[in-house]
Amino acid sequence: MNLNRTAFRTFRRAAMATSALAALAAAGAHAQEAPSAAVDEIIVTALKRSTSLQDTPLSISAVGETQLSRIGATGINDYFRQVPNLSLDGGTPSNRRITLRGVRSAGEATTGLYYDETPLTGPTGTTQDAGSTTPDINLFDVERVEVLRGPQGTLYGSGSMGGTLRVIFNKADTNDYAGAVEAQATTTKNGDGGYYGKGMVNVPLVEDKLGARLVLYREQRGGYVDSVPLNKQDINGSTASGGRLMLTYTPTESLTIRTTAALQNEEVDGQASWSAAAGRYKSDRRTIAQSNSKLALYNVTAEWDLDVATLTATSSYYKWKMLRNSDWTNNIANNRTSSAACGRYFGLSGTTCSSAQLSQYTAWADSRGPAVSWQPMSLETWTHELRASGSLFEDKLDWTGGVYYETRKDHVDSIQTRADATTGMAIQPFDALGARYIDNDVKQTAFFGELSYHVTDALTVTGGARRFDYDKTVSGAVTIGNVISNSPVTAFSQVDASAKGWVQRVNVNYEVSKSLMVYAQASKGFRPGGANNIPGLTTGLVAFAPDSLWNYEAGVKSDWFDRRLTVNLSAYQIDWDNIQVQAQANVGANFFIITNAGAARIRGFELEATLRPMTGLTLSSAIGVSDAKLTEDQTNSSVVVSGSTGLEGDRLPFVPKFSGSVNADYTWPIGDGLNGLVHLDASYTGKTASQFRPTFVYYEKVPSYAVVGARVGVEGEGWGAYAFAQNLTNSMGPVSITSAAGALDQVVSLTPRTLGVMVRRTF
Repeated sequence: MNLNRTAFRTFRRAAMATSALAALAAAGAHAQEAPSAAVDEIIVTALKRSTSLQDTPLSISAVGETQLSRIGATGINDYFRQVPNLSLDGGTPSNRRITLRGVRSAGEATTGLYYDETPLTGPTGTTQDAGSTTPDINLFDVERVEVLRGPQGTLYGSGSMGGTLRVIFNKADTNDYAGAVEAQATTTKNGDGGYYGKGMVNVPLVEDKLGARLVLYREQRGGYVDSVPLNKQDINGSTASGGRLMLTYTPTESLTIRTTAALQNEEVDGQASWSAAAGRYKSDRRTIAQSNSKLALYNVTAEWDLDVATLTATSSYYKWKMLRNSDWTNNIANNRTSSAACGRYFGLSGTTCSSAQLSQYTAWADSRGPAVSWQPMSLETWTHELRASGSLFEDKLDWTGGVYYETRKDHVDSIQTRADATTGMAIQPFDALGARYIDNDVKQTAFFGELSYHVTDALTVTGGARRFDYDKTVSGAVTIGNVISNSPVTAFSQVDASAKGWVQRVNVNYEVSKSLMVYAQASKGFRPGGANNIPGLTTGLVAFAPDSLWNYEAGVKSDWFDRRLTVNLSAYQIDWDNIQVQAQANVGANFFIITNAGAARIRGFELEATLRPMTGLTLSSAIGVSDAKLTEDQTNSSVVVSGSTGLEGDRLPFVPKFSGSVNADYTWPIGDGLNGLVHLDASYTGKTASQFRPTFVYYEKVPSYAVVGARVGVEGEGWGAYAFAQNLTNSMGPVSITSAAGALDQVVSLTPRTLGVMVRRTF
């Protein structure tokens, strides 16, 4: 059966079910009064000041605490399909890449990620691909998630060339006691069970002056992938635990100081990918790719309300330690009969191995497997920002200006070492085949500002700019030579990469009426370059340059029928030049570099609508289109694996052309103080591919898929009990399919159908 057609039919049926729910709700509520409830007004801080979502002239989505709860979201992977043109790929909780509007490639992140005032990014690893690693703090006790599409560099920096995702925590209250607890238990089809327990307490330590808020949680997700070679079941289970302590101090009416300390530990038992050849949810890897993550984040933010402006000062420090582990056995298998590797093993120069030598080398190579690539990483970052905002000339001119400073240090060790053939774990102490390390030091300074001039009561013109100065140093050495991967011992070396320049934004918006606003804008996105640290790499490929893009968009924001219906639409074109792309270099076994190659054009739109036709019923939908194609051939084809570079017209990998979601919520009274709840959600993700070139040997088509979820429950004053299903139709997906030498058709799929119950209590 055609998977694309099947997925779309599933999505269509879910949408029809949503419509049926609306009809049933209307029939069952004939005795109620005529609809009077408007769609809730949502306040956001995307412009670094509070504005209504409908009055903010940007393509922006806001997912509130209630919606996050009803779709069962505890991390980014649980809600991203509800947001148009937001995509996520990767196999483990921290090893994922966030993409907005199809702006996806290796290197520094293309989407900025903020937790309150703190921008977070991952370590660069051995491939300088910081964007592939995303911190994912648990979403319990979160006020909302804001998703800003399009470049946000003027206010949010270079990491926001495709957009910005902001997670806003609930803050400590200085007046009221409050608390909440949640508990959940789940069972996954053909997999392990899972659970979580979460709690929050808010205490006003000094009334009107000092309040504290403590959040604690622990979550276990059951595995469902089985290892065939090792005869182990459900190897990809994960556990996350952590907490936050937040303080609010208001020494005067005009000054508020908030502090946050957040800690989170994650452990993943094994790889989530499986082999299509081995069977659904079956891994053919001979090792277990365990990973873990320990994140500590600290922030202090002071907000001082002056007569003429609001001054905000914020400083953050975070430290992130990770272990990334992957199977290296195939690298041995692919080079066990290599004449070049044999020559390196015997130290030959310009002489071909004899058959006896090749047999000896092959026997040695076979004795080194199975093997893993063991990569512990660490990252430490300080960020500081001082900004002010206010209004002048009787509120005719709104302004924001500030300065930003960041220092970042990260380190990675990359060790190829033998693993136990029975357990699949790395042998301790290490029996290393090779080892190297890489250090990255980053310093960034920026000055930024925006001015919004209200030409008339209806017409506003906004201009913004950011001046940045970025310096990066990449250094490292090979301490143990690896003859299999052509990685000889090399002395310490260091390369500097720096950039400075401007990003700009111009926005014009016009309020046709109180219920209709139109806007248009042009904005520039920028991403710094860097340097590859690869043994034997050609000098001209060591450093790679920055890339940049221009985004042109127009949008409409509207509400109808006394705010029972809101409809927001935006259309855009992105011209992206000098794209940083990841390529496999012809210098050894599975060495990947980043190089600049080609240009792309991305055209698309976002549509979001919310309808509340009657009291208790809310219907919402979101549609995203992102047509991302190369507009010129990629270069550097002579230094990468043959056939892997894209040509004009090729689609960007892992960027779906179409995605959409529908949601329905209905609550109704069922007794004295009790309400019933029914929630349905469905999402659809269009087909993608793993590479640029359809003729490339490792090009894989990824079919479209649909996901359906449901939740029913009973709610009372301060409590609720629910039963739910995630991936109700047990769709496999897949989310991604990748291939490489010796590792064909590796699949990352949706979690199989998961059923569960959840109870909550607030006080």
